[in-house]
Amino acid sequence: MRVVGAEPWLREQIVRALERQPHGALIVATAAADVAALRAGNPLASLVVVCLRRSAIAAALDGGADAVLVGALRPAELRARVRALARRGDRLTVGPLTLEPAARRALLDGAELPLPRREFALLCCLAAAPGRAFTKAELLASCWGSTPPASRTLEAHAARLRRRLDHRAPMLVTVWGVGFRLDEPA
Repeated sequence: MRVVGAEPWLREQIVRALERQPHGALIVATAAADVAALRAGNPLASLVVVCLRRSAIAAALDGGADAVLVGALRPAELRARVRALARRGDRLTVGPLTLEPAARRALLDGAELPLPRREFALLCCLAAAPGRAFTKAELLASCWGSTPPASRTLEAHAARLRRRLDHRAPMLVTVWGVGFRLDEPA
């Protein structure tokens, strides 16, 4: 679990509220944090935003938050939201493509689609926000971490992924000058 952008007293309350609860990959942030950047860097983590004003709800959800808590922190509600996110499961579906990141499993039209580790990570990142253009820097950080690969590695992985997905799957689109996005099939 990561707590981002919180004052020390609030961080302590959040950690205490969730210390005995299993939560998987979880980020708890305040509205002051850059929610879109957190989501881009951690596309598969559950992201809960704690904010004091109702006016911050739309921005947090549009930025990629899975849940927003407004007002004073209520530990029971925070735990319930985290449990609800865990029940939702880690299944991403875009058109005929279904990804189960926890099981490291990809299905295309219901058939198993074997993918190497990096291609699977790239596809999961893109499928977490269909239609959103991810920059190359975001994808490299998410899929390769702090060790940058060779200069054209991302493009090579994307090309192989396109061939594996073929015409039945969502389109992996190159956004020139930016990076890539995953679109629903027409």
